[in-house]
Amino acid sequence: MPKVKNKIIYPELSYKIIGLLYDVFNHVGAGHKEQYYQNAIKIAFQQNNLKFQEQVLIPLKYQNKNIGRYFLDFLIEDKIILEIKKTAYSANLILSRFIPI
Repeated sequence: MPKVKNKIIYPELSYKIIGLLYDVFNHVGAGHKEQYYQNAIKIAFQQNNLKFQEQVLIPLKYQNKNIGRYFLDFLIEDKIILEIKKTAYSANLILSRFIPI
């Protein structure tokens, strides 16, 4: 079985975002509402000149028919989707790959 290497699609941007997320979490701490993390992340992105959109509407379709809608927490540089998830014990800031809209 061939080895599959995990490659980061946008490494420089991804590492920059991850660093900012750690900075936000280290300053804000654990246990807060997702909205507070989102507000802090927005400030961090603005201060670091990242182009982003918040609460981006994504229609959900099945066989070309709308079945619902979804809002992305952040779309960064039109390349990376950031979804913020909070658990009972800590805030997990989850970074996922770009999904074409």
